[in-house]
Amino acid sequence: MPGTSTSSPGISKPARSAQVVHGFRAENEFSDLQFKLTHQLQSTLDVHSTLEMFFNNIRGTIKLDGLLFELEDNEQFNIGKKANHRAQYNIKGQRAALGTLTFFRKKHFLEGELAALEMFVSILFYPLRNALLYREALASSLRDGLTGIGNRKAMDMALTREIKLAHRHKQSLCLLFIDIDHFKQVNDLYGHRAGDRLLQHSANCIQSALRDTDQIFRYGGEEFVVLLNNTDIKAARLIAERIRLNVAMTPLTVDKQELSATISLGVATLESKDDGESLLKRSDSALYIAKNSGRNKVICLGLKAAPEQDIQTG
Repeated sequence: MPGTSTSSPGISKPARSAQVVHGFRAENEFSDLQFKLTHQLQSTLDVHSTLEMFFNNIRGTIKLDGLLFELEDNEQFNIGKKANHRAQYNIKGQRAALGTLTFFRKKHFLEGELAALEMFVSILFYPLRNALLYREALASSLRDGLTGIGNRKAMDMALTREIKLAHRHKQSLCLLFIDIDHFKQVNDLYGHRAGDRLLQHSANCIQSALRDTDQIFRYGGEEFVVLLNNTDIKAARLIAERIRLNVAMTPLTVDKQELSATISLGVATLESKDDGESLLKRSDSALYIAKNSGRNKVICLGLKAAPEQDIQTG
């Protein structure tokens, strides 16, 4: 496609100087823009904000309609709109490949514009790399090291956010509190490595029974929490039963022996005066009932007083 470039900016290739870029601002003004862009890009460690700031600064010099940044894992960040013509750059240094950056516009890119874009992208390299490293570090701090799902800190953040959204949009929100039955016995009989494998196995079984919009976290020890947004208590109970059956029917092989585990689940739905602590407390109460009435079952606590069979279902 005309106007397409596949050069590799960043530390792998030096930028062209402002003197070879024709048809733009005077050299001093161009240098001022470089300095301003470099300074502004250091003011944030958010990937989307970095790209948005970069795009808004350079489009005053080079007319652009949109920008797309694609990571190695195919995750994408879009700014503006796509158009017929594009200029594409593989952003990489000597030790790091960040991803592919594509600029879009309706008209062909001129040679001088491509040279200017190459220079701008070389300025973007370090701020974008720092933002991606920060993003990775932040994600790691919110992820449970053993199971790979969200940890307690991530759960607290998500719970606060989802409760605010549910109250604001008057939507249902349900929370599942999950506990692996007789987990201590597994550690005692098979050892802690088998216990760790059971935690990983259970997390995978729970996650595979969830919808894309549901969120799972390791609360601590052998306990998990699942958030079901825009989900009423009846739908939550069906999901909880699906999770329970998935765990019970998917044995784990330990030392060439099949180990079958079960889980107990407590389900509570968000009430008008709830905060995270009160919602967790009610789901924990439901879990307590499940564990003390035979385990391997689902107990739901509904909104209003009702016959016992409607409040507790197992």
